[in-house]
Amino acid sequence: MSLTIRKLAVAVFITVVLMLANAAVITRWLQEAGIVPWAQHIREAYFPGPTLTIVVTLLILLPSGAVAAIRVRRCSVCDCIMFRRGRYCSQCGSRINMSDCPPSTDK
Repeated sequence: MSLTIRKLAVAVFITVVLMLANAAVITRWLQEAGIVPWAQHIREAYFPGPTLTIVVTLLILLPSGAVAAIRVRRCSVCDCIMFRRGRYCSQCGSRINMSDCPPSTDK
């Protein structure tokens, strides 16, 4: 794990602890600002119960990266994402096996 990731993890952890410690103050501030009633109105108007249930169920059942896996090419050696259409990996320099790549829809 790199130093940047560790610093980010510590910053997120500290932020979460401070938010949990001040949950009552933050809740009161959101209520006074009118954000809570506005969010309740949006939820009641646009997201009734069955809609939320269906969306959450689909998000749980959809495997991560299923949509992106159709269009993303990866190097078979270092597993990095290939952003350009070259034949060689920009990270490790290995040749990309074109039979492993998803079919192109470009014409």
